[in-house]
Amino acid sequence: MTEFEILNLILANASEGGGFDWRFVMEHTINLSILLAVIVYFAKTPVMNFLVVRRANISREIDEAQKTITEAKERYEEFAQKLEGIKGEITSLKDTLRRQGETERDEIVKHAHLTSEILSKEARDTIELETERAMREIQSEVVALAIGIAKNLIKENLVESDKERLLSQFTKDVEEEKWHQSQH
Repeated sequence: MTEFEILNLILANASEGGGFDWRFVMEHTINLSILLAVIVYFAKTPVMNFLVVRRANISREIDEAQKTITEAKERYEEFAQKLEGIKGEITSLKDTLRRQGETERDEIVKHAHLTSEILSKEARDTIELETERAMREIQSEVVALAIGIAKNLIKENLVESDKERLLSQFTKDVEEEKWHQSQH
C-alpha cells in the first residue's frame, strides 16, 4: 500500500466510526518506538563499528588512490621528460647526420673535381706526348723517304766529277773541324 492509500484508509475509518482511533495509533507508535530502541540498542555498536571500519577503509582507499595518482603523475612527468630528451636526441642525431652527409657530399664532390682535373691533365699530357711521338715518327719517315729519294736522285744524277768534288769538300770540312777542335 502506498502512503496515500494508508491515509485514505485512516480517514475513512475515522469518518465511519465517528472518530479517529487514537488507541490504534498509540499502540503502533509505542511498538515502533520500542522496536527502534531495541534496534538502536543492539545494532548501535555493530553499525558504529561497521561505519568506522567502512570510513577507515574508504579513507585508506582514498589515500592509496591519491598515492597511486601521485606516483602515476610522477611517472608521467618522468616519461614526459625522457620523451622530451629523446626528441632532443633525435633532433640532434638528425642534425649530426645531415651535417655528416653534407660534409661527405662536399668531400665526394671535391674528390670528384680533383679526380676530373687529374684525369683531364693526364689526358692532355697523353695527347701531347702521343702527338709529339707521332710527329717524330712522321718526321723520321719523311726524313727516311727524303734521304731515300735524295740518294736515288744523287745516284741517278751524280757523275764522276761530282763524286770527286763532294769527296774533297767533305775532306776539307773534316780537316777544318779538327783544326778548330785543336785550337780550343
